[in-house]
Amino acid sequence: MLFTINTAIFAENNSLWSDDSADIYKDRKELNVGDIITVLIKEDANAIQSANTSTSQDSSVEADAGIGFLKFLKAFGFGYSDSGSADGQTTRSGTLEADITTQIVKINDNENLEIEGTKNININGEKQTIKLTGTIRPEDISLGNTISSRNIAKADIEYQGDGPVGDKQKPGLLERLFNWIF
Repeated sequence: MLFTINTAIFAENNSLWSDDSADIYKDRKELNVGDIITVLIKEDANAIQSANTSTSQDSSVEADAGIGFLKFLKAFGFGYSDSGSADGQTTRSGTLEADITTQIVKINDNENLEIEGTKNININGEKQTIKLTGTIRPEDISLGNTISSRNIAKADIEYQGDGPVGDKQKPGLLERLFNWIF
């Protein structure tokens, strides 16, 4: 009796070479002043500041009775002691995620690029503005023409909101006056 075992091996039709892997061999285009680069902003900032203070002070004075014509003075002494302590802590954190398109404004001698950009967004009467300036290296720019904000030297990222919501975040006149006085 003859048995035949048929096995089939299914292989995907993939190659080690693909159009996506060919990108690493492409020459980067030359960058010029005025060219556009998109910055992917993802910043997390956390800060904790604490302070502890302890103070103490002791003083004492003692005087003997008077002699001669100062005999009317009696011996006396007094002491004083004081101590205090204080603790305080401030915690602050913030997260900003956004994309902003910037322009090359200068090419430095070492070929690093100075970039800057502004983005205005209006939502329900609230104007939000993102401003970014900094220095980047051409090799940090992806082939998709983007760069992470974490790769920007001298990064200055400013995020502001003006409108009804932003106005409610500002202290009023009396609060500012009391804060100034106290």
